[in-house]
Amino acid sequence: MTLVLHGGHGKSIFVTRDSIRLVQEHQAERHDKGLPIRHIAAVDVKKPGAFDGYIHFSIAGGRPHESAFTLTGGAFDAARDDNAVTFSTLEDYDTALKIKLLVESWQPPAAGAVADEIAKLQALLDAGTLTADEFAAAKRRTLGA
Repeated sequence: MTLVLHGGHGKSIFVTRDSIRLVQEHQAERHDKGLPIRHIAAVDVKKPGAFDGYIHFSIAGGRPHESAFTLTGGAFDAARDDNAVTFSTLEDYDTALKIKLLVESWQPPAAGAVADEIAKLQALLDAGTLTADEFAAAKRRTLGA
């Protein structure tokens, strides 16, 4: 399952099983930042109202996010923060809440499940179903690297 939130300022969030990708497209530039879910310490979601709402991801050891409703915090700072996306609709707010729930309920796969998945990938490689590059990419995703 992939969740997608296209927010303001050309920023989007793409959520897969184990990672968050924050993409910002501005003029001819594209910035793509990946965050493994296991590194996310907290998710802050603010409902849009008089100002845009936002979703912000805090990383362990990172700079804390000021979520107070002031001109120096909240949506104003979220618009400039690499780990945040602003939005203005209630539909986007619902998507942000789903992303928050997914991140907060994430559990690392059991060690045996990881080994089983890699063995399945190896069998697909041996059978010629996967290329060496596809195998390496799938193995990295399975290991959460």
